[in-house]
Amino acid sequence: MGVLYLVRHGQASFGTDDYDRLSDTGHQQARITGAHLASLGVRPTRVLHGSMLRQQQTARGILEGLGIEDTIPTRVDSGWNEYSAWSITGALSDTDPRASHDSRVFQDELERGIARWADSRNDGDYEETHSAFTTRVDRAFDDARAATGSGESTLIVSSAGSIGWTVARLMGGDFDQWMAFTRVTINTGITKIVTGRGGVSLVSFNEHTHQQPEMVTYR
Repeated sequence: MGVLYLVRHGQASFGTDDYDRLSDTGHQQARITGAHLASLGVRPTRVLHGSMLRQQQTARGILEGLGIEDTIPTRVDSGWNEYSAWSITGALSDTDPRASHDSRVFQDELERGIARWADSRNDGDYEETHSAFTTRVDRAFDDARAATGSGESTLIVSSAGSIGWTVARLMGGDFDQWMAFTRVTINTGITKIVTGRGGVSLVSFNEHTHQQPEMVTYR
């Protein structure tokens, strides 16, 4: 049996000129996550992450917390990248201007934008369609699963949309189920999936007890 650990990136820098980088809290969350995994005896065979900076920084922080940052190389798989939230909200004709600095308003606008994005009739308005997004995430997961042999573990650092889609797929869920998972995915929440002869099974989703309540963030 092999194990895949899907970890959402740490807190990014919402409300700044560059969202795609960890905040100080995000860096700390990543190191705490690594220390937590070490306490469970987890030593990944391989580490994957998307090409986004916040994902790369989180992977480095986790490996630092594990105490193995110089022993296990990481590999970039852009299939684990998040969708472009700003492109999705930007395609709305009446975006609330408060969305750039108010996380609750942004979430409402993002969900409204995602519903439009998922409607294939609007595909021409997006560089990456919703179908293309789900297809690449499916491919990234299938590749990671195939590479994870018996007794091995793969650590994957990604984002809420990609992880939520993977979990919804495993549970046979639809768009609404995916959105429900995405809404509650916490920064550095850990999703555990096992794979073997019997197929693929979701063991846990979004586990985050390694973060103290004051360290729990959603964006």
